[in-house]
Formats: sequence, structure tokens, C-alpha cells
Amino acid sequence: MTKQEQIAPVLGINARMVEILRDLDAIGKNARNQAQGFNYRGIDDVYNAINPLLAKHGVFMTAEVVGKTREERTNAKGTVLAFTCLHMRYHFRAEDGSEVSTEAEGEGMDSGDKSSNKAMAVAHKYALLQAFCVPTKDLDDPDKESHEVAPATAPPPVR
Repeated sequence: MTKQEQIAPVLGINARMVEILRDLDAIGKNARNQAQGFNYRGIDDVYNAINPLLAKHGVFMTAEVVGKTREERTNAKGTVLAFTCLHMRYHFRAEDGSEVSTEAEGEGMDSGDKSSNKAMAVAHKYALLQAFCVPTKDLDDPDKESHEVAPATAPPPVR
């Protein structure tokens, strides 16, 4: 029996998450958004780095939709898109029944039936990145940029 196998059954969720933090390396921004010209960490890169550590340390997650908004938007080409915002709660759980939760929001837009799926993927990615403080070598501070935003328009009437 390895040292990990001897220790794992007695560790609650907090200790297991600390062990994951110790084992987790930086996840670089290796994917590229060609249209807007920026690099990002893809969901697959995040899953590929974190999933083996969750399994190794006996941690699993469940998801809960806490809030949802959905509206239609039209892009510059006239295509109608579904825009979905989800407020998600994720529960990290260990074999002993201990758990810790975190919340994240995700937004997704799609011309078909995938806007909720995209919003869930974004929320899950950021829940994992924030819960484990995942570093990247080129992390920009959010205060580095500013945006000029046009005034909000009134939402369409509810029918």
C-alpha cells in the first residue's frame, strides 16, 4: 500500500483540496481566439490538468444551477442567437461525505441549442481556476484594461 493509499481514506475535503493545490502546475493560455486576437485557457486544458488530480486525491464535483437568464440577440449578420447566463454552484466532495462549495457565473451564446452548455462550461472552468488558484505565466490583472461602454438599451417587452 502506497503512502497516498494509507492517508487518503482519512482526509476530508479540505485536506484533499490542499493536496491538489500542491500537485497542480500552471495552465498556460495556449488557445487563441483568432477573431478578437487574444489567448485563453481552454476548458479541455483545464480538465486535462485537474481531472487526474481530482481522481488521485478522491475528489469529485456536482453542479447545481442557482439562477438562469436567457434572451435572444441578433448578430451583425442578422442571425438570431440565444444568450444564456447561468449562476452555478459547484460542490467538491470527498469519500467521507465532507464537501465544500463554490459559485461561478458563465455566459454562452449560440445559434442552436448549445448556449446553456457553453455557459456551464465557462462557469465550470472558472470555478476550477478560482477554487485552485490556478496560475498561468501570462496572467493579466483585470485592472489593466478599461472599456468604453454605450448606454444600456431597454430590454424587449415580455410577451
